[in-house]
Amino acid sequence: QQWQMNIGVSEDDRFFSCSVWRPQGKSYLFFTQFKAEVKGAKIEHAMAYSQAAVGGQSDVPLKQEEFEITETTVAHREGKFRFELSKLMIVAKTPHDEL
Repeated sequence: QQWQMNIGVSEDDRFFSCSVWRPQGKSYLFFTQFKAEVKGAKIEHAMAYSQAAVGGQSDVPLKQEEFEITETTVAHREGKFRFELSKLMIVAKTPHDEL
């Protein structure tokens, strides 16, 4: 199954983003769990999707109870995650260095 990953950095190098998704939209894989971890930064925003946008359709987000976000991880929630994942997106902020 084909997946893609994009990593981007803001012009001021304070934020970076990472997206992993299935370009064909919905994955036929049965996920029992998932976890993405950020090192050297804190997660500002994250979202997980059961279906990625394709052919004019929009991303379909997981229900909020299916996953949890901490300062450094995005992961499935045991007993709540419904085994479908086609996209994961994270925006994180690097620590600010004082002069």
